[in-house]
Amino acid sequence: MDEIDAVLTDWYEWSQAYQPVAGYSGADSTCRDFRISNQWMDYDDLSETVDRQLRAATGEAVDPIVLALPVRHRIAVQTAVRNFAVGWALYRNPRFPETQDDDYAVAKRSMRAKLLAKNLIERPSAV
Repeated sequence: MDEIDAVLTDWYEWSQAYQPVAGYSGADSTCRDFRISNQWMDYDDLSETVDRQLRAATGEAVDPIVLALPVRHRIAVQTAVRNFAVGWALYRNPRFPETQDDDYAVAKRSMRAKLLAKNLIERPSAV
């Protein structure tokens, strides 16, 4: 797994985290401006909070890049990243199974410059 795969995995986990609750609003008007204090959090809680915020920032930056890809490449990215998230090749590309690896490679190459521009991946060092 290279650094583009890692960034895309963070994007996927961020995009899958939203779970709407049917029948309930997202915020109650009486509690709209409430912010919890971090003073009672231990280091593990703070670490989880920071990780979640970093994943959200990465997801929000990567989402428009992935959405700008052609459909064929978006499907390849989604399939590959879902497999990274579960740890093995569980999911298959439903539309283009024979070109999954090639489509994913093309998608990664086309996203590299945009990910570099947003400082989500490091520029390769000159040897």
